[in-house]
Amino acid sequence: MFHFGLHFAYLQTFLGALALYFWLTLERPALFWSGFFTALFWFWWIGLSFRYYDLVWMVPFVIAGVGLVYGLIFWLIGFLGHPLLRAAALGALEWLHPLGFDWFRPALLFTGSIFGDSLWQLWIVLAALALFAAIRNRWRWVVPVSMLGALHMPQNTPPPDLPIKLVQTALNQRDKWDPRYLNLIVQANIASIKGAQMEGYKAVVLPESAFPLYLNMDPELVEELMGLSERVTILTGALYYENGRSYNSTYLFQKGSMRVMHKVVLVPFGEEVPLPKWIGGWVNKTFFKGASDYRTASEPSDFFMLGHKWRNAICYEATTDRLYEGDPKYMVAVSNNAWFLPSIEPSLQRLLLQLQANRHKTTIYHATNGPVTAVISPQ
Repeated sequence: MFHFGLHFAYLQTFLGALALYFWLTLERPALFWSGFFTALFWFWWIGLSFRYYDLVWMVPFVIAGVGLVYGLIFWLIGFLGHPLLRAAALGALEWLHPLGFDWFRPALLFTGSIFGDSLWQLWIVLAALALFAAIRNRWRWVVPVSMLGALHMPQNTPPPDLPIKLVQTALNQRDKWDPRYLNLIVQANIASIKGAQMEGYKAVVLPESAFPLYLNMDPELVEELMGLSERVTILTGALYYENGRSYNSTYLFQKGSMRVMHKVVLVPFGEEVPLPKWIGGWVNKTFFKGASDYRTASEPSDFFMLGHKWRNAICYEATTDRLYEGDPKYMVAVSNNAWFLPSIEPSLQRLLLQLQANRHKTTIYHATNGPVTAVISPQ
């Protein structure tokens, strides 16, 4: 519903609880197909990125593969006969990350509903539904009352009034990395920065890889950005190259200086092959033309801007628990969602960011290539 701009909190709550109840009570074969089709509709867009590796033929196999992985997970849960055991397993899915991918979070069913999306609230709902399924007398109808403990009162906290311009671009993924368009893209970015400064903003944030090049290898462009940063702070995504290693990075230009912050958590199969070397090397050579995995920073990066401390995050990692260690108050996230357009991926990412904002009380400033650029406040 969120993808289509619809919000019915009570209907979402009912449908989310109904889905969990079915998972607690379905027979094992039906549970396999439920997991398969849930993953299919939730993650069908993953295969779309393979278009840009000239591997269109793999798209249906990737989509089916994702469905099979989650179908198998749900099938295994089906061996747990008692609803309480299944409830524990479904709650534990929060920590199950097949091949490093952690976007399947059952609590997301309640993000934006009248229930909260924290882990303890999910466990309350799961326990109540499991007891309702297990108890066979009239007292079972008293159990759902316990779900009132999972009710959530939205804070409706407005975002801070900070003079930050979030730039949203709409570049096609194939054109973005075409050398013929490089100069046009660079000049459009420079125009956005100058425009933000003229509009009175003190900082401007451009999306992930807004400059589609190894920015540190272009001293003239770096010099120009450092000059512009005397009047407005610039945060932008671009690649970084050093000692034969490539990084997906964020560049901070502030008061004539430059700082580079590298990504910490890479996208499985997009920026790294999360397999043992003996097969990972073959997969990389066969399907990704031998491209090396990106390198990472060892820890998340923090920086100061406009008198506040910020956590830096790049696309996928902004939805991961790793980037919220220490419960940062403010985060700047930059994304390139063009890999998966047209699809529901930007909407799913937006919901995951809202979930993390709610759990960690973090306000997220999110700039994207493609939808959805927004300031996300805890609810």
